[in-house]
Amino acid sequence: AAKFDLSFTLAESVEGLAGSVEFAVDLFDRVSVERLAERLVGVLEVVGADPGVRVGAVDVLGGVERDRVLGEWSGSERLVEPVSFHGLFEAVVDRSPGSPAVVGEGFSWSYGEVEERANRLAWWLLGRGVGAESVVALVLPRSAEMVVAQLAVLKAGAAYLPVDPEYPQERIAYMLDDSRPALVLRELPDLGEGLDGSRPGVVVSSAGAAYVIYTSGSTGRPKGVVVSHAGLGSFAVAEVERFAVDGRSRVLQFASPSFDASVLELVMTFAAGAALVVGPAGPLAGEVLAEVLESLEVSHALIPPAALASVRAGEFPFLRSLVVGGDAASAELVDRWAPGRRLVNAYGPTESTVMATTSGPLVVGSGVPVIGTAVPNTRVRVLDGGLRPVPVGVAGELYVSGAGLARGYLGRPGLTAERFVADPFDRSGGRMYRTGDVVRWT
Repeated sequence: AAKFDLSFTLAESVEGLAGSVEFAVDLFDRVSVERLAERLVGVLEVVGADPGVRVGAVDVLGGVERDRVLGEWSGSERLVEPVSFHGLFEAVVDRSPGSPAVVGEGFSWSYGEVEERANRLAWWLLGRGVGAESVVALVLPRSAEMVVAQLAVLKAGAAYLPVDPEYPQERIAYMLDDSRPALVLRELPDLGEGLDGSRPGVVVSSAGAAYVIYTSGSTGRPKGVVVSHAGLGSFAVAEVERFAVDGRSRVLQFASPSFDASVLELVMTFAAGAALVVGPAGPLAGEVLAEVLESLEVSHALIPPAALASVRAGEFPFLRSLVVGGDAASAELVDRWAPGRRLVNAYGPTESTVMATTSGPLVVGSGVPVIGTAVPNTRVRVLDGGLRPVPVGVAGELYVSGAGLARGYLGRPGLTAERFVADPFDRSGGRMYRTGDVVRWT
């Protein structure tokens, strides 16, 4: 029986210091304690060789562990064909224009029909001077019309700014004043037969802005995150593979357009040629959400833990893949929803094109879910205050880098420089995003 949680006994001999470690087995396992002892020996060897070294400058990671957390575990590079946001949609139109694109209670619009509507609106926007690097504010609710408007803005080469009309007027006014959009749409114009239904064919750069999402600032002042098309190819690949979505899937449009989770829903749908399911207006939770899942035969959905916890237990036979994100999910919630379907925990800041990591499929007994591994062409690193990697099991700040990093904050270069910092591990001069989230490697 150990008297203390963890105790070190050291004795000096002619050969140096020798010692032992005793630990309480209900708090520590042998592997963790051996690793701790190895790190202590490593630190003592460094300071013994150079007594003038700063303690904070001593690297406690061994070579193998360092290579693991900075290399193998941090993420993987993968050749992914560049694609624009609307290019995902147009690829489905070209191969299957009759497939359902947006469906809801009493209506179903095919990919070809949505394409023609979006093209007409895109020409209308171009006629009013909208173009590359323009921002078009869409003050529209979650709806089929919103999808058309988003695609039209992208087809015109501009970036869309989604504004939930249910927001307080003061917040809406701030977002519009701060972003200074070229145009504000509060409803779709009359798109008669006189407008061209063909694609405008505007060439869009991968570095071009795709959308602007406002997030709450730590000071209470919202900030607009400018996201380009560059990370969408990798994001689309990750969603199709990790959420098992295909052309027969029906993806729920759950999120408010003003949240970046709505981008996840659109990309998941268009990347696989699936159908986006539009539910009734207003919040989706409890019995209303349960009815939507059943009556509209939803197969894939991203639902935050709080909303998911409000839904009654049920079979939901159509629901094959469920993503939780936006907040921490409990072990109880996992145990309740994992049976009979693929349940995945997703994590990511708006500043990294929605999603940086996902867990594997969760099962009953998984416990509190981990945030998993990096999506393709994204790197995640756990660093200390000096931007050094921390050992396995030690808490540090999560930094994200890769193709999905946003360009920065709209009109706020100082804040952009503070949060998007130089990546000391990238010899090509890349950037990392400081998430502010505290994590540890398991």
